[in-house]
Amino acid sequence: MEILCTREDLLKGVNTVQKAVSTKSTLPILQGIKLKTADNSLWFEATDLELSIRCCLSVTVQGEGQVVLPAKLFSEIVRRLPDGDLRVVSSDNNIDIYYDHSNFIINGFDPEEYPEIADIPSPEPIMLPSALFKDMIKQTIFACAVDESRPVFTGLLLHIDKENISLIATDTHRLAYSRSVIPGNEKEFKGIIPAKAMHEVYRLLDDDELLTIKYNKSRVIFEFGSIQIFARLIEGQFPNYKQVIPQSCNTKILVNGKKFLDTVERASLLSRDNYLRTNTVRFSVENNAIIINQYSEMGKISEQIDIEQEGEDFTISFNAKYITDVLKVIDTEQVIIEASGSYSPAVFRPVKDDSYLYLALPLRN
Repeated sequence: MEILCTREDLLKGVNTVQKAVSTKSTLPILQGIKLKTADNSLWFEATDLELSIRCCLSVTVQGEGQVVLPAKLFSEIVRRLPDGDLRVVSSDNNIDIYYDHSNFIINGFDPEEYPEIADIPSPEPIMLPSALFKDMIKQTIFACAVDESRPVFTGLLLHIDKENISLIATDTHRLAYSRSVIPGNEKEFKGIIPAKAMHEVYRLLDDDELLTIKYNKSRVIFEFGSIQIFARLIEGQFPNYKQVIPQSCNTKILVNGKKFLDTVERASLLSRDNYLRTNTVRFSVENNAIIINQYSEMGKISEQIDIEQEGEDFTISFNAKYITDVLKVIDTEQVIIEASGSYSPAVFRPVKDDSYLYLALPLRN
């Protein structure tokens, strides 16, 4: 392999695929990034066997070939190369990077041992606007579980039923649900996609690109621009989320989202230091106001926010993060909160927008 490129070309390729490099595998080659030439282009590939990312860059190819390089070392070298033109030449399993009047040799792995990232022959891919899908990811992904003991909760349920698309995430303590419309779509898909893969889709996807989704029973591919993201679907049954969403409430309030977010963030500064080490925020809804009195051995905060209230007064406690996470993604100035007492789930919604809702379970204390 011999190519002419720039430092920026190599850096773009490394930055695109590096999150798919394995950090846990006992197979050393999975800790590498594969470079190969084809059709006057340079392809970058990385995989941990669950998530794979591939991207294509236009360079000057003077000789075909492929090589697998240790990702961490290759990334650090590329970031420290001088700006300007480079010549990259592979020999056996190594590459030689020529720059200015200097060169750097990196010893690599045997590319024949690198797992093949297989395409999915999907005769009916689904296409949708990138901005729409990014918004849906942003509104839901934070509700995924981090604990891997129950895998179905570490992913997002993507359900496409012809023109209707929905994305749902839950860690069993909270649930985020977003839905939208894909005009003219006649295809169907339903699968649980790992949060790690969706993070990469969100990170790499530009708002003005068209997103193509290919799929089969076990895998899904997201294609946009010169990038492909491959993910293995999570096996298992996603919970029936619809049955946990309350159909009525005893109290409905309308609150300024930014003011409520700022108040909860201030109050949580004290809750981090209490003897239980839980980030709990407790507030009361009464007389058209939200009242927070938070205290610990570090200090005390008392705040009141004016609201519009319909229904009964109540007092409720939440993990502060469960509130701040959702208030950061609801775009409307005013936020609707519906609840039925101190121990029932609370539902958060944007004003005049039924395409999104968020449910959080209160803490019992």
